[in-house]
Amino acid sequence: MKILLKGSKIFDKSSSFHQQEVDVLIENGEITEIAKNISSKYDHLIEGCIVTPGLFDLNAHFTEPGSEHREDLFSGTNSASFSGFTDVCVIPNTEPVIESKSDVTFIKRGSANGVELHSIGAVSEGCKGENLTEILDLQNAGAVAFSDGLNTIYNTELLLKALQYVQKFEGLIINHPKDIHLSQFAQMHEGKVSTILGMNGEPPISEEIAIKRDLDILSYAGGRLHFSQISTAKGVELIKKAKKDGLAVTCDVSIHQLIYTDSDLMDYDTNYKVDPPFRSDKDRKALLKGLETGVIDAIVSAHNPQDPESKDLEFDLSTPGICSLPSFMSDLLSLSSSLDLEVLFDKVTNGPRGVLKFDPVKIEKGTRARLAVISPDKEWLFDASVNPSRSINTPQYNKILKGKCLAVVNGEELIINS
Repeated sequence: MKILLKGSKIFDKSSSFHQQEVDVLIENGEITEIAKNISSKYDHLIEGCIVTPGLFDLNAHFTEPGSEHREDLFSGTNSASFSGFTDVCVIPNTEPVIESKSDVTFIKRGSANGVELHSIGAVSEGCKGENLTEILDLQNAGAVAFSDGLNTIYNTELLLKALQYVQKFEGLIINHPKDIHLSQFAQMHEGKVSTILGMNGEPPISEEIAIKRDLDILSYAGGRLHFSQISTAKGVELIKKAKKDGLAVTCDVSIHQLIYTDSDLMDYDTNYKVDPPFRSDKDRKALLKGLETGVIDAIVSAHNPQDPESKDLEFDLSTPGICSLPSFMSDLLSLSSSLDLEVLFDKVTNGPRGVLKFDPVKIEKGTRARLAVISPDKEWLFDASVNPSRSINTPQYNKILKGKCLAVVNGEELIINS
């Protein structure tokens, strides 16, 4: 099979063709030529697009096994390729939790739709924060990192032991930083808006205290630690200092934290209820600055599909989470008014791969094709006729969005999005 990407603008900092407009010829899953005005027969032609390495997501919740009606592995990978992802890390909060070799194998075998799934193994049994899982067995089965996913690792002894244990194979611990007591009754960010709405708020220090604690443990125990979905300005400052001090720490931010703030909750729309909550505009701008300066290593989807029974409720009774993968590319491109596209694409391609110490994907002649083909100007209606997910808990549903991934190429697989 021959695929010709005609008049394509390359976004790949590791490529010698970065930000150049060229033609890319792919034959049987390999990039065989990159040049101006390639003349060749082809099976598929795509013209005038942006081409990037395949996107890599460090945090997505595909709820199979246990809640396949919200998202199964097939619909999850379909949602991922719809926005240009070729790799997705699946968090362990399924039923049962991903805590055995067979669980890891099950997730990996769910790879489909041009998307390779990577399993994040649970740090604690049942993600309850009490007893360590068989981390070495999980690593041998193919787990790429260890986390309790949606749950914070609140148990300091457990975190310390986990950081020490994974040093045997240079493993990575991922934690969702928040203080479980300061956040237990919270519905949104604590601030002026929460006071107006009369809802319990989670103060920024919930995240900041957790980050400080974890950094102290990391300094003592050694190892590698990644903070998932940071949301506060002070959190960015703390991680910046830790990196300067030489600690092996990385972090990511969810795509929706870069777009929304607590002001978007004025209508009590449960689609805006997430964990961590949307913070102030000051925090949002600090997160953008953290991406620009390299403090924040990756942008994640934090895809968390919910059914109507979990969302069509009073705000305080609803479950946090946004079905974010289907609109991810449009959301990412909308941020180009605040950040350079070079930065944005790097934070969803080789930035995440660097966190896991994976080899970068390069757009060069002779390399395996692992690409996203994007039309930045294409407008489309996000409704039931195109939604690849089983869920619709997103503020973007039934809206006209701008920017879309037209195709994903992953080796010999070509996935064309309608």
